[in-house]
Amino acid sequence: MAGILNTKILSTNEVAVMKEKLETLLSTKGVKIDHPTVMGLLKDAGAQVEASGTVKFPKSVIDKALKSIPKNFTLAAPDPQYDLTFPHPDGKFYTRTCTGGMNYLNENGEYHNITIEEVADWAKLINALDNINFCALPSTSIKSVPGETIDIHTLRTVLEHSKKHIWVQPYEAANAKYLIELAAARVGGKEQLKKRPIISFITCSVPPFQYKYMDMEALYQCCINGVPIQPCSLPAAGANAPITPQGIALLASTEVMAQIIMAQLLAPGLPVIATPLLFAMDMLTTYTLQSPIETTMGRMVAMQLFEEGYGIYAHSYGTGTDSFLLDGQSMVERTSLIHMLALSGASVLGGAGQLEVAKTISPIQLIIDNDIFGMTKKLLGGLEINDDMLAWNEMMELTGKESFVDMDHTFEHFRDSLRLPTFNRDSRPNWEKSGKKDMLDRAQDIYAAIKKDYQPIAVASEVLSNMDEIMKQADAKLVGK
Repeated sequence: MAGILNTKILSTNEVAVMKEKLETLLSTKGVKIDHPTVMGLLKDAGAQVEASGTVKFPKSVIDKALKSIPKNFTLAAPDPQYDLTFPHPDGKFYTRTCTGGMNYLNENGEYHNITIEEVADWAKLINALDNINFCALPSTSIKSVPGETIDIHTLRTVLEHSKKHIWVQPYEAANAKYLIELAAARVGGKEQLKKRPIISFITCSVPPFQYKYMDMEALYQCCINGVPIQPCSLPAAGANAPITPQGIALLASTEVMAQIIMAQLLAPGLPVIATPLLFAMDMLTTYTLQSPIETTMGRMVAMQLFEEGYGIYAHSYGTGTDSFLLDGQSMVERTSLIHMLALSGASVLGGAGQLEVAKTISPIQLIIDNDIFGMTKKLLGGLEINDDMLAWNEMMELTGKESFVDMDHTFEHFRDSLRLPTFNRDSRPNWEKSGKKDMLDRAQDIYAAIKKDYQPIAVASEVLSNMDEIMKQADAKLVGK
């Protein structure tokens, strides 16, 4: 019987050790929080809150919070056919695009800060790719929109064009409520948003073990409005986190778990997805990296700790590269990362389309990532052993003169083979006749066809007007202040 392939980097005993260390950190060392309202609510819920801002979570409080985490929920999409149900119905993984990438390497190889028009194109492309499941907001250039409300303008644009769930990162504390209001306007009000959350939020720590006001305000707003969160930790090994994969995994997982516990104490039952996003500082150049193999191993530790150790859905960078280009390094690093994170049991693989340590996004790379994800999903499904799949009867009846080309068995199964549009499967003569195109050329052709055939989605003019009004209010309140 076929089952989901997996690769476990920790033994069962090592998972237990990691859990004990994580909970000891939360109960005895604690974390630092800068948000009086949240601190007061946590104290009321049983956390130990000190005047210094340190918050500790006794074991009983941790256990209470863990029990309220929902096992089944849906990240809704503006178009319901793209709703994401957890757990994944096939036991595999969902994917998302890169968030925060302010640089854009377009299909013509031109490199610049992304414009709001290109944000719209990005959302449209995501709609057209079957193996890209939800959209994370890029960081629009201040040449296109006001710097104080980049996130608000970007979400407004994506809400007009995206059919898929949207992952939102607020840039300022005051912006969080406007982002939620925009999403509510798109679906018909805040109560409807609670029923069908078409956005989820990033909330982040500041390693080691600190949380600034902006992220606590984002978490608080999500809790009172029923918006799911995907709490993040973004440590860099050797800089603000231990240099070992095991050490950075423990630190990042603890920081993420603190946010999960806070969310469950404030809003029991709020959907959460643990999101440790590990980086590393190169000790020779001091440059921040995303794709060293040690970082991949640390992510695998964190994924197993959450998924197996706690039964919490987990999400990390599942693709990406330290390269600035769509070159061999990019393809090797991202394919290795996709395979290993998928095999680790991660529920979400993030970062599709990203280059340059998540600073740059590329539509051509996104199209290629779409194919690599398809290949990985096929791999993850494993193989079933039975007489039909073994071609047992056909082999037993061979006389030595047959060809499998014209057998019924071949006709019944030849479509099982995965054909990826960006990969070559033809002969050299045919390849030469078609212009000697490589993977990047084929991805460019695919993007041109998507643009040519794209069918815009219909959003009611009243909804667009309401979102525009919210954006104007945000600009009036926040820009220049």
